[in-house]
Amino acid sequence: MALLRRQGQLQWYAHCGVLYPAGRVLRPIRALRVNRGPICDDLELMEIGLRQLVAESRKRRIAYVEIAPEWTGDFAESASTVLAQNGWQALPGARSSLRLDLNPDLEHLFASFRKTTRNSIRQAEGGGIKVTIAHDETDCRDFVRLYATMFSQKRIHGDDSDFVFRKLRWLVADQGRGGLFLAWEDGILRGGAAIFRSGIRCWYVWGATSKDGNRSSGHLLQWQAIQWAKEQGCLEYDFGGVREGIKTGPALFKTGFCDRVVHFLPPHRHVVSEGRYRILNVVSGVRRRLWRQSFESP
Repeated sequence: MALLRRQGQLQWYAHCGVLYPAGRVLRPIRALRVNRGPICDDLELMEIGLRQLVAESRKRRIAYVEIAPEWTGDFAESASTVLAQNGWQALPGARSSLRLDLNPDLEHLFASFRKTTRNSIRQAEGGGIKVTIAHDETDCRDFVRLYATMFSQKRIHGDDSDFVFRKLRWLVADQGRGGLFLAWEDGILRGGAAIFRSGIRCWYVWGATSKDGNRSSGHLLQWQAIQWAKEQGCLEYDFGGVREGIKTGPALFKTGFCDRVVHFLPPHRHVVSEGRYRILNVVSGVRRRLWRQSFESP
């Protein structure tokens, strides 16, 4: 973690993950990635914090630093200029999410959902689906098991199960920071949604549902989480990213609640060590050629 304080108050924060872009062969070559951050709403402090982060990364022989902040609007445009002046390069890839305004009362919020979404919520409630908030590690393990099973069935990769469990265990211990919402049918876990809160906003981070059972629980889980967020005084509910133009799958599910799209600043990268970065590019090029050859060979 990287922190910057002004007059004792936390003003800039980055949760950093260490990457090994060259793999085990060149493990000493490391990179730093700040996921969904850094968090800062002051342009001057944003610049100061990033300069110090780069300086510290240079001491630790980091090859490059990559950031993916959730800055939007005018601040994002101003930040983009400052980043370019400080040697940061924008990376390809648009980033966006859906954010629901929680200011309306619950009746108006519910009425704003897509008709099929409202019907799914009513059917789940009428079909006996009950939603609870996790209170212990057993609940966390049950959700992680369901989460891993869902991704295995879809043959796609989710987050590491141990990582998810550690974060959920922390969440359960401090429920003012969010909640793990669980959907039960006849005592059997049918779905879950992990919601994290910071300040006036909540984020939907992880979700999983079972194909078994008589009713779908996903919409009801979100509705319960939205109500919880409003009770906590939050003003926005973020659905954890969306792929614009997609009309199926998770995108279709999320747009049933909200159609307000927010666009984030694209990821940016700062090369800290030119030498290490050149080595990474060479290794990446060799890997790409070997990968292509493996598909071209009979």
